[in-house]
Amino acid sequence: MIDKLKSKNTITDEFKYIAKLLSRSTLSFLKINLIGQISIAFLCIITVVIIIAQTFNHRGGPVHTDGQAAILVLFAARPISFGLTLITIFAAPFLLFTLGNKYVMFRTINRLIANKGEQILFPMIDKILNKVKANQPQLLQSGVDKTKLQLKVLQEIRDSKENKWFKKIISYGFKKVELDEIDFKDENISFTEILKTKIIDKLKDISEPSRLFFYLILGWQVLILFLTVFKVI
Repeated sequence: MIDKLKSKNTITDEFKYIAKLLSRSTLSFLKINLIGQISIAFLCIITVVIIIAQTFNHRGGPVHTDGQAAILVLFAARPISFGLTLITIFAAPFLLFTLGNKYVMFRTINRLIANKGEQILFPMIDKILNKVKANQPQLLQSGVDKTKLQLKVLQEIRDSKENKWFKKIISYGFKKVELDEIDFKDENISFTEILKTKIIDKLKDISEPSRLFFYLILGWQVLILFLTVFKVI
């Protein structure tokens, strides 16, 4: 009875930890993207408005000019400033989203591995590898095609019903594993145990991520804004 209660409490604690971990990951992702995307949009709009004001200051404004002609005029008058601003408008949001997603994943991995990483991830990895072993046992035998094994495991990770953050984490760790280092000819070892351990080891190698990318992206746009204001570019 006592053992059952302890087991139940352990499962409850794990669920609470997972919920807390995932909520913090989602919050970090939203904070970086919402603040970042809004800041990029605001800075770009201000920069474009300043370019328009400076360009048409003595020309009565772009009132009598259609959109395409106005863009050509702005390019002709301020090619560097207007060109860099347009590039930032299209490139910065995508770059922020991509690097922000990577940052959140690495931060989640660090938190997970520092606390209950193996305890939480091992059952998930077991389920995925056991499914591969049950459906295509030949992939875990000697003479295996490592490329087919990798593709199959990645497919099972994508198709699993685990949370998307955990699927990303397991997938990332598995991609870092060098399958050529595993001797599939040795019948005395468990390949699932080796793969599982190697995935965790690869995740442990990830260093604490930095938010430097966030400040560099915004700093780049602030620099363009200041150089535009003082007509340096």
